[in-house]
Amino acid sequence: MVSASQPAAFGSTPWGKDWVRRVEPLAVTRPNPMLPRARGLVRNDAVVVEHNEIGQFRCVVSAGKKVETVIISLPRFTATEGKSVLCVLAHHPPSGASSGDLPDEVHAELVSRKMAPVPETVDTSCTCSGRVEPCLHATAATYAISLITDQTPAIALAVRGVDVLAATASNTLPPRWRLIDSLDSAAFFG
Repeated sequence: MVSASQPAAFGSTPWGKDWVRRVEPLAVTRPNPMLPRARGLVRNDAVVVEHNEIGQFRCVVSAGKKVETVIISLPRFTATEGKSVLCVLAHHPPSGASSGDLPDEVHAELVSRKMAPVPETVDTSCTCSGRVEPCLHATAATYAISLITDQTPAIALAVRGVDVLAATASNTLPPRWRLIDSLDSAAFFG
């Protein structure tokens, strides 16, 4: 018997769940009939996310015969916030940071310090003529962003101006960590 593949789980980590909460708030008063269609667009690979700019995600959504462009703009972390984020990162083991993976504890600490990866205000624009805010395309783009931030949480910080890979590759490691190159092997091993 062949098993069907499971559909993508949106918001499976706290990093992606922040994005899902933008379109599925906890204080919802009525169901939104647009959500299943938006999730379907993402599952059918009709959304392409380009996140190559600091401060915005650019998404191309193919819905039917039309192709729409969605731009989701986020404010950058201030210089002080950026340093605080790097400080939080320095207190957690850099085990998966080189691949873009970050522990959920980093997310929890950022939220507790009022530096959530997804800010309260996010500007969204779409090329469609839809009158509903957010439109189907922006909703699908938000779901797609939740998937990529679930897979690579460092993207959530990179789009806000914090280069996690550079931070973990630099010498700004916590005091308990030591670069292997700094050890004298003869003295260390005796």
